[in-house]
Amino acid sequence: MRTQKKEDKSQTTDKNNVYPLFSVLCLLSSVFFFIAGCGGPLKQLNVSSYEFYRSPQVNKIDGNRIGFLTTALSRVSGLGEYKVTISDIIEKAFQKEKPKINIISSRETINSINTADLTDIYSKMLDYYDTTGILKKDYLWKVGDALKVRHIIQPKLLSFTESVSSRFSFFGLSIVSTRETTVKISLQLWDTVTGNVIWEGSGQATVAIESMRAKPVTFEEVAEAASLSVVKKFPF
Repeated sequence: MRTQKKEDKSQTTDKNNVYPLFSVLCLLSSVFFFIAGCGGPLKQLNVSSYEFYRSPQVNKIDGNRIGFLTTALSRVSGLGEYKVTISDIIEKAFQKEKPKINIISSRETINSINTADLTDIYSKMLDYYDTTGILKKDYLWKVGDALKVRHIIQPKLLSFTESVSSRFSFFGLSIVSTRETTVKISLQLWDTVTGNVIWEGSGQATVAIESMRAKPVTFEEVAEAASLSVVKKFPF
């Protein structure tokens, strides 16, 4: 009987040790949830841009009027829904960073091409560009003539990715998540007479939000940052 009593007492002691520990963990988790809930999400923006090519011809451009083609997308990218949006965002970036350049918007470009009855030519030019990365000279000249410009900008949406990763877990439950959104674009400046690329650059932006209630970052927000970064590299 005495031995049994000792065992019971030992079990009671173990339980008494567990309860305070559990209470402390609950208290700490409550404090963590309260702080995380009150604090705003941690937001980080990383931007980079590069100038890949600059021809000596760039220095001879007066920059008065430059055509702007609709943003190109790879057919297998699945990003067709952003085609018009990214064009508008890049155009606004030019208005903000390069106000002296008279950009003919993509919509004006399309209207001029349609008025000149060059829709088939324009379609063939973009198809050729999708497979070769080249704006065919004879097509490009006709488009430039319709727009009354010597130079045309060809933007391209290279990638748009989103990812979610867990940063902190409690009792197997993910509490803090990091959401990252990345957009990468490129710009090419073409001479419609010679058919040559005379400038090329790219810009990339990544926005990461870390929070208990992290909401996805919008495509527009990240695309704007990427556009501004590459437009700043644009000559003139």
